[in-house]
Amino acid sequence: MSCSFRRILFPSDLSPLSPELIGKIRDIGGTDLEELHLAFVLEAFHEIPSDFPIPGVSLEPVAREALERLVQIARSLDLAPGVVSAGVYTGRADHTLSALAVSGGYDLLLILSHARNLLGRLMVGSVSTSLMHISPVPVLVLKEPSAQNSLKKSAELHMADKNALLPMAFTQDIRKG
Repeated sequence: MSCSFRRILFPSDLSPLSPELIGKIRDIGGTDLEELHLAFVLEAFHEIPSDFPIPGVSLEPVAREALERLVQIARSLDLAPGVVSAGVYTGRADHTLSALAVSGGYDLLLILSHARNLLGRLMVGSVSTSLMHISPVPVLVLKEPSAQNSLKKSAELHMADKNALLPMAFTQDIRKG
């Protein structure tokens, strides 16, 4: 599959990727891929000014561990063409990633959705939802296979109600007169 996306920004929560997701990411990258950049954003202390002393707290070990995990994820992708790079950033995830997309010249933001329920989104927030609204570059959201299966079952339950799928108005093909 060839696509027009040559530079892809791929934020990660450091979770291992399933073989299905790895296959989809390879397909999206295609043969024209120039760069895939994996990014992890540490949100700790993003409200505190950078020159404010926080005794006994260093994010360096966390950043090093995060970078090691990003490298493992990058290796699991085994992308042939282009450069695969990784970086750990600090700040609010949605704004940091949006700014990184612009400053890095990326033409696609590829994000994974955990398909959390409403309570989960309220408690944790949804970076993917926020990015869809604020990103200056196109955002492609992939769902994890486990979440996809759960959502398919929910849709199948909805389909059991035959009236739910009946259109109020409908046309077969608008190109035919």
